[in-house]
Amino acid sequence: MVFRCRLIALFLAIAIAQAFAVDSLNIWIMPNGASPQQKLEQELEIFTAKTHIPVKVKVLDWGEAWNRISTTLETGENSPDLLQLGSTWVPYFAARGELKNLNEILEQVDSTRFVPVSWYTSHIDSDTNIYAIPWFIDVRPVLGNKRIMKKYGITPASIRSYKGFSDAIRKVNEGKELLEYGAKIRGYAFPGKSDWNIPHNFAPWIWSYGGKFVDKDKNGKWHASILTAPTLEGIAKYLSFIVDSLVSTESLQSNSAEIAQQFNNGEFAFIVSTAEIVMQTRIHGSQGGLSDARIGQDSVTVLPIPMGKAGSVSFVGGSNLAIPARNTKDEAIQLLLFLTADSSLDDYTKQIGFLPASKKVLESWIEDETYKNLVAQLETGRTYPALPEWGTIEQTLVSMFSAVWELLEIPALYSEEKLYRIFKDKSDIIDAQLGYTPTHAMTFAEFQEIWQKSIIKPDTSEQQPDAAKEPKSKGINPTPYVFFVVLILSFIVSYTRKRKKR
Repeated sequence: MVFRCRLIALFLAIAIAQAFAVDSLNIWIMPNGASPQQKLEQELEIFTAKTHIPVKVKVLDWGEAWNRISTTLETGENSPDLLQLGSTWVPYFAARGELKNLNEILEQVDSTRFVPVSWYTSHIDSDTNIYAIPWFIDVRPVLGNKRIMKKYGITPASIRSYKGFSDAIRKVNEGKELLEYGAKIRGYAFPGKSDWNIPHNFAPWIWSYGGKFVDKDKNGKWHASILTAPTLEGIAKYLSFIVDSLVSTESLQSNSAEIAQQFNNGEFAFIVSTAEIVMQTRIHGSQGGLSDARIGQDSVTVLPIPMGKAGSVSFVGGSNLAIPARNTKDEAIQLLLFLTADSSLDDYTKQIGFLPASKKVLESWIEDETYKNLVAQLETGRTYPALPEWGTIEQTLVSMFSAVWELLEIPALYSEEKLYRIFKDKSDIIDAQLGYTPTHAMTFAEFQEIWQKSIIKPDTSEQQPDAAKEPKSKGINPTPYVFFVVLILSFIVSYTRKRKKR
């Protein structure tokens, strides 16, 4: 009788467990590296083999990801069990109470494993609660085409400074080298107002000159920091590539993906971009790689951002993994712990080409000379402040820099006063987004003094067209008469030929 009761209890326990068992889990990611869905599904096969829980992968394009994730976290409809978030997105969703607090699993996670600049993105600034775990790191170095660098005698040491980098770009431009399909090889290019990464593109130059997008006052309150001397100098140095004609204004019509594609085609000596290109050059095109593309043949190297007054500071982004606040599945935590474990980080990041967020795993990456240079940039690299307002601030920065590019595209529209007004108006908006009331604002006269010292003015003395160098002729212009004589002679020759044919 006792045995029968125990047997019934066992069957009931099994039945209850099966009733509440998870059939499968869902994860949303973005396009990470070549063949993103296939690469993650390969990694998840190990998880499924251990837990008998299949995982469905959904890939969201970066362009749609913010809206899709915002909607599902707010409504709870069709919500995944685990999702990838851009590292700067975490504070926004955490402040809205839409991400699960992960403090209870921190002992299992072991935060000391992670690179500090990456772990900083797991929470809100000045908050001890953790809402996401770092997955991988996106360091944006200067990428160089080795073939082009060798041809023009450009070495890593020669482009460590801003001037050295500018001289190298000019040397390539003056080479006027053409690819077989007619495209001109240029020294450097970057995207303009059509790009979603505009603040990321400006950030290394601003930070390398000691500037900041936002800063804290003496009372610890965040405020806009655009109209400060270091920030303006960094912006001016970046704009100088266009003003000094080192970078064509045509590139300002392109976005990051298009610029990267042109680099992959061998059209540029340098770009500042995500380092996944390095790994893709080691993967065949049949698997979504670039080994058989022009950049795969020319080879790519990783270089630091040229030194400014504050050193060489790269932009450090990346992605974290988080669980929606409404999710109560223990299996979702299992999946999170699996994907952020060192073994999984090592396997997965080597497939996609982004750096792992784990310090221990990074030790194996530095055995590769190219990645050793990339890992070194983590020591001085920087990310954005982990503020809930950063998402809206970033959109304001996109709007600000887009307006700046529009000014530079049409020289007749450009004026320093218009530029100052753009910076001033957007600074006011950022202060409002941060709930800050400024007590002092830089005047136009102060701005003008700083700007004129920082912007590099082109040397036009050697860039005048030949016609401009010729002295103006005096008296009658002979061109119409020459044309008339040629026309008469042509008529006579034609008439003579017709007479001979008769």
